[in-house]
Amino acid sequence: MFRSILSILLLSFWAQTLVAQEIQINEGPKIGSMMRAWSSNNFKNAKINGWRVQVLSTTDRQEAESAKLRVAAEFPGYYVDWLNDKPYYKLRVGACRTRTEALGLMLILKDFYPSAYPAQDNNIHPRDFLSKQ
Repeated sequence: MFRSILSILLLSFWAQTLVAQEIQINEGPKIGSMMRAWSSNNFKNAKINGWRVQVLSTTDRQEAESAKLRVAAEFPGYYVDWLNDKPYYKLRVGACRTRTEALGLMLILKDFYPSAYPAQDNNIHPRDFLSKQ
């Protein structure tokens, strides 16, 4: 009997402490305005400067698209896409923060694509960095 009463008391005390835990943050109007502006700016400009490895440059769009599928199959998990820099279609792989990271990726790709080289890209979306490095 004593155990059951003690258990009920401990359980009710534990439940009450969970309910009683509350955090309230009061920020000044200038801080709130600054944080909203910062968040809005980051959502609009979600691009990062970095590096990719260019494995192909061609004037034929179909060649670029078929090469993209082939590279994506050979290197799953890496970002692979082409961009149109008229008149060329450039196939690029990976998303690296530094040139050194891009050189490491280039060494992996060199066996399959001997003409691969690191290329600076100032328009990388943050989600592209989630692929393998």
